[in-house]
Amino acid sequence: MPKEKIFTKDFTLDSIISFCCSLNYFMLLINIAGFASVEFGADPAAGGMAAGIYVIGGLISRVFIGKYVELFGRKRMLVISLLAAALMSASYFFVSSLIMLFAVRFLHGMCYGLSSTCTSDIVAKLVPPSRRGEGLGYFFLSLTLSCAIGPLLGMTLGASQSYDTVFAIGLVMYSVALVMALILHVPEEELTEGQKAEARSFDIRNLFQVSAIPLSLMVMVFYFAYSGVLSFLAEYAEFLDIVGIASFFYVAVAIGTLVSRLSAGRIYDARGSNIVMIPGLLSFISGMVIFATTDNEMLFLGAGLLIGFGISIVYSITQSIIVAHSPPRRYGVTMSTYSAFDDLGSGIGPSILGLLITSVGFRDMYLFSAGVACLSLLMYWVIHGRREGRTPGCEIRPDTD
Repeated sequence: MPKEKIFTKDFTLDSIISFCCSLNYFMLLINIAGFASVEFGADPAAGGMAAGIYVIGGLISRVFIGKYVELFGRKRMLVISLLAAALMSASYFFVSSLIMLFAVRFLHGMCYGLSSTCTSDIVAKLVPPSRRGEGLGYFFLSLTLSCAIGPLLGMTLGASQSYDTVFAIGLVMYSVALVMALILHVPEEELTEGQKAEARSFDIRNLFQVSAIPLSLMVMVFYFAYSGVLSFLAEYAEFLDIVGIASFFYVAVAIGTLVSRLSAGRIYDARGSNIVMIPGLLSFISGMVIFATTDNEMLFLGAGLLIGFGISIVYSITQSIIVAHSPPRRYGVTMSTYSAFDDLGSGIGPSILGLLITSVGFRDMYLFSAGVACLSLLMYWVIHGRREGRTPGCEIRPDTD
């Protein structure tokens, strides 16, 4: 029988929206610590806070607003979040103090958290369950492209301190995403009155999808380890005196991501998660060790390839697993649960690792991060790999809650 179709018009539109939002995220993340330092004299810890508070805002919106996605409609929530994000993007032009920057970053993060929850929730409905791993892998190619273009563009503009241009591009990206969202056709859930009442309540079980929490904790630890690369790459490149080649680091990350995303999802659907997750995590750990210890420019880019290969697998495969275990009416809560823990790791990481830089330096901080990534590998094995890691993704059935 012919395979169910993945690449529909709505799948493509949702991918474009995700790309636009993620491009702005990475471009700002690369520059915000430098902007805080240049404009307000912020130290690395305060710069890390400016980067991390954005993700904390996303965490809060995912937890307390994400559960309303199915209740009020996926498309409606997506349009509202993109409109609010565009307004917050315009606010950067008027930031006049470090405290104001923290406030704008926090509110912008809330908007991004909600919009990314909506796009992930929508694609979970658009992709055929029998090809979920493959389909989500293709969808997250939008993240791959933004992960390459955003930091490259951000570092190029940041080198000349063209921060207004960075903010302007971000505003354009959200405007494009908003237009795409208006023409997107989104499958909505028909909820019973009981399910609507459940969605409106603030019971802890309705704020989080319980089945998603264990693997989401593992992803939180993993993204804590990666957050130092995202937040301090520009400063680390200056420390190593390789600013020129560092501009291409995220291109290397994107190439590694692309290689894994073209195949990992299909392998997971057919053979289970262990065969892709364990090599992906080991690849990331190896890349972080090389990243922390090398002065060689080619090895530096090679570390980017390994890191990108691992990030891609961990992000898309763990998401595929938790979606497969979730009832369709709970996709919004499931995605907000997953992303909230991801945000928590990415949000607290820059602040803690920024403090670590001031006491032990960049290299030891990144070696510490590699050790944290080893912990995420152990967590994966205990939580999922040793029991269900050989179960093909296409055979996983939703939990009944």
